[in-house]
Amino acid sequence: QERGSGLAPLLQALGEPRPPPQLGPLLCNLSQLPEGRRGLLDRSRRSVQRLLPFTQYKESVVHRRGIVGALRNCCFEHGESPGNSP
Repeated sequence: QERGSGLAPLLQALGEPRPPPQLGPLLCNLSQLPEGRRGLLDRSRRSVQRLLPFTQYKESVVHRRGIVGALRNCCFEHGESPGNSP
């Protein structure tokens, strides 16, 4: 199994008409781990672009706070620029 591939179904769930309300906090928790941050910052997944609209998601404050937390946690990833490696 490809490393970090468990993130794909979670990101796909963001595209649902009503994403699960606990998806935001789950992504926030995953982004506390270096592997989670690298997965979210992988440019080929376009994760950040998928997350940004949910920073203003009015239907669930829990979801919105979780997404904002995940993006904030990604700011703490150091090292090579994600997505630039072959």
